[in-house]
Amino acid sequence: MQRNDLTFPKTTFLGRIDDKSWEELSSLWTVRTYPARHFIISAEDRESDDVFFVINGVVRATIYTDAGREVSFLSFSNGDSIGEFSAIDEAPRSSDAVAEKESLIARLPAEQFRNLVKTNPNVSYALLMLMIGHLRRLSKRVVDFNAKTADERLREEILTLALNHAGDADEVLIERPPTQSELASVVFSSRESVAREMGRMRNAGVALRVKRSLHIPSIRKFEAYIERSAP
Repeated sequence: MQRNDLTFPKTTFLGRIDDKSWEELSSLWTVRTYPARHFIISAEDRESDDVFFVINGVVRATIYTDAGREVSFLSFSNGDSIGEFSAIDEAPRSSDAVAEKESLIARLPAEQFRNLVKTNPNVSYALLMLMIGHLRRLSKRVVDFNAKTADERLREEILTLALNHAGDADEVLIERPPTQSELASVVFSSRESVAREMGRMRNAGVALRVKRSLHIPSIRKFEAYIERSAP
């Protein structure tokens, strides 16, 4: 697999490492395709502590409460790494990791990853930046949970999805967006609450279902809707 054939965001692990580190990593990992809804990591698996890298796809980290409620808290896409915590401290997995769509994933044994972290400064720095990013995102989610309503969190999640898919465009069609149940787990709400707010967005003409896709006619109008809906 040639790096020149791939593009990773500069904020991701694979986007930060240099060509020499890429060659070293790619010579050690194995690559396979995971179908949608397939578990890449299971929190119940006490044996595996390998690290995974998203070459192409989307993976969501999910945990289940004692009551069986699903809570999703991080999403990983091209260039991101998964499972590095357990690879470093050799503790059990803290969550499941599930492919949201068919995804091409590279797998690296934990011992080899630890050796790279110890011997390759470029890999070590990329890992440090990655962990800082995780902490910042999780801190923001904690603040949002305490300071914002479920509807506000949902609007911001939809806006983030739209911005991630839009590029420079104002209008965007999000193919195969998260289901209402998946959105509920991300924003710490219920499916019924998500359905009500999605209905209000539809009535306002800012977020429309088109078959299995979500159509945002105008991101600017969606942002104005968020401002109008703020308490």
